[in-house]
Amino acid sequence: MSTPTPPGAPSPDTVRAPAPDLQEEARRLAERVHREVSAAVAPERIDSELSLLNRFAEHEDVDVVVGPVLAQVLAAALQATRLTSGLVDPTTGDAAWRAQDGLPARPAPGIAHLDLDLPARRLRMRRGTVLDLAEVADAWAADRTARLFAETFPGHGLVARAGGVLAVAGPPAGAAALAAAPGPGPDPAMDAAAWAGLLAAGHRGLAVLPRPGSALVNPVTGAAAESPWDRVVVAARNAVEAQAYARAAHVLGGDAPGWVAACGAEGEFTGSRPGSTLRRRLRTPGWPGRTGRAAA
Repeated sequence: MSTPTPPGAPSPDTVRAPAPDLQEEARRLAERVHREVSAAVAPERIDSELSLLNRFAEHEDVDVVVGPVLAQVLAAALQATRLTSGLVDPTTGDAAWRAQDGLPARPAPGIAHLDLDLPARRLRMRRGTVLDLAEVADAWAADRTARLFAETFPGHGLVARAGGVLAVAGPPAGAAALAAAPGPGPDPAMDAAAWAGLLAAGHRGLAVLPRPGSALVNPVTGAAAESPWDRVVVAARNAVEAQAYARAAHVLGGDAPGWVAACGAEGEFTGSRPGSTLRRRLRTPGWPGRTGRAAA
């Protein structure tokens, strides 16, 4: 059984560097990461490691040494679960599949059904567990592309986008200008000064998540998350954290703005008021250009 949504690792057209020669190098890095992530977790590929794992786990417990990329993506998924106290969970593959097909909800088994020895890359997974790693793979891929570029070309900026997330590398001033420049990607309209503020605060990851419908489930109930938010934007230390908080915000609902701020991240939450055509926008205290509440 495959997971519902394919990953969108950075492609050559979703990276932006400050000069043509660096842009070409960034494209090569993006292609490399895209190939690595696709081979590890692409659910539409029957030969990906994740597809094989999920098929094996339908019939028996799994105890296997996984590849380095899958091990790192799994580690990022477990980190996201810890950061969100279980509001985001990689074992929701079966629940998400059932929600999309209109079948009765079934709670996710939880990460207690997983045991990852990261140094040895050894994964133990209980029978019946279906992993959904597509979203966290996006975020991990964006972070990895940015990190590899920063290690190879220190002092230069880069913006890497994958799915609904982006990761920013390089000195704040140059990186902010790149992030604010027009181009493909999910980021909201923020100018270079706003980006510079986020980067100066250590927020190098951004996630933009519209109302997810049945694609995001509450791990506790297994039902599709009933979010009051039309869109959630979260900035955090990296793309993995930003995405984890954004996904958790849709599960939490109205309590999300305060919770995201308490986690040390910044966010903007836009939604419709019940019974009204007015929309509301809530922002955490450190969000660039914060004016509190706004309706449009």
